[in-house]
Amino acid sequence: MRLLLTGIIAVLLSVNHVLAIEAVYIPQPRSNLDIGHEYHTSLLKKALIHGANGRAIPIIKTSLHMPEARANYEVTKGEKVDVYWFGTDAKKERDMRAIRIPTSKGLIGYRRFIIHKDSIEKFDNIASLLALKQQTACLGAHWPDIRILQASDLPVVVNTMYENIFKRVHAKRCDYFPRAYHDGYNEVSVRKNRYPNLVHYEKIVLHYPFAVYFFTPKSKETLAAWIEDGLNAMIENGEFLRHMQSHLLTAHIFPLEQSADVRYINIPNPSLPEDTDWKNKKYWFQPSDFGFAENKKPALN
Repeated sequence: MRLLLTGIIAVLLSVNHVLAIEAVYIPQPRSNLDIGHEYHTSLLKKALIHGANGRAIPIIKTSLHMPEARANYEVTKGEKVDVYWFGTDAKKERDMRAIRIPTSKGLIGYRRFIIHKDSIEKFDNIASLLALKQQTACLGAHWPDIRILQASDLPVVVNTMYENIFKRVHAKRCDYFPRAYHDGYNEVSVRKNRYPNLVHYEKIVLHYPFAVYFFTPKSKETLAAWIEDGLNAMIENGEFLRHMQSHLLTAHIFPLEQSADVRYINIPNPSLPEDTDWKNKKYWFQPSDFGFAENKKPALN
């Protein structure tokens, strides 16, 4: 009997050793003004705590500074980066393990614009997709949004460096930087000394179903399941929404109300996997949450 108990204990210790994760590596912030990095890092930490189920909580460590394309490569390879958050598309979900819980309830698909202050009057007169097609958007290289906007014939120019996008709009070398519903306000505020002519334009919302997910290498299923369990637990006990309502990145958007003069332009997202359940209110904000008609079809002109 003693030998049997000893064997069982050994097996349990072995299993716990396999499940033990001492550290989780993520890339460094894109810049020292990258509020979104702290948002996701703190959300990841909370998910690890809520999904621990008695296990020791891993330490989150930063590895290298890298553009998104490099981070994508490193997560796919699974050596220098264990977790990162990307705007999802079908290819990423094939190459990596997607944790299909939007990290900001799909807010990234509701876009408001960063523009030059001299362009306010011009954008005040834009009320349709056809009118928006006369303007050029600035986006980061390798972002899934490029294909989304181009699929609706919206002109796009790309920039390799994140900070250079703001510089380009400020220099009037493109017309607008479409930012996630929660991003633009803070991004303009923290750069007001560097780029004093940038403004956060809130009278147009360009919507397409889109989300940021946490991704892990496919080889790290234990870690992925741990994060997934933690995020679901946070949703069930209300901690997920509290995180959004209290964090600097997203707190200012609540309550989700629109003034009557906001123009809503809806376009499809052909890059989103067909089985994405973006109508699921548990995980995704819906247009009606912002006061927009849910049954409004994607714009055709």
